[in-house]
Amino acid sequence: MQQQGFTLIELVVTVVVMVAVSSIAIPAFQTAIGNSQIRTVAESVRNGLQQSRAEAIKRNSRVKFTLQTNSAWQIGCVAITPACPAVITQKSATEGASSNVTVTADNYTAVFSSFGTRDPASPDALTMVNVSNSQVKAEERKALRVTLAAGGNVKVCDPAVTTVGDTRAC
Repeated sequence: MQQQGFTLIELVVTVVVMVAVSSIAIPAFQTAIGNSQIRTVAESVRNGLQQSRAEAIKRNSRVKFTLQTNSAWQIGCVAITPACPAVITQKSATEGASSNVTVTADNYTAVFSSFGTRDPASPDALTMVNVSNSQVKAEERKALRVTLAAGGNVKVCDPAVTTVGDTRAC
């Protein structure tokens, strides 16, 4: 006589193994998702700053990048004309982030000159944006920083890296 299906013991062993594997995998998966959200927001801010710089050069006009605390941002012209609108583009905070992602900056506005540099007429401009995620444990968190140099160059770096010469260092 052939046996069909699973015995109760086989089913219980399978469930126990699945629970054990899940208890290890789920926290690691949540950490990976949280760190991915940090990377997504940092790259979005970097891309927004680079786009602002490119728009300033393209339009031969002063262009402003404005960051909100919830990772949303907006690009627009300082002097509004038909060729240079108040809002060129914007990004919503709901794109690629969660409410656990924290964005802090030394200032929330950066103005680019028509040469693509940070506008010297705006001395209290954004130069540094820190991105973190409260959902991820501090020892597993890969917080990132976006820096904006006076020349208009934008870089994403890791403030935890302190090795001299490491390209990830801030």
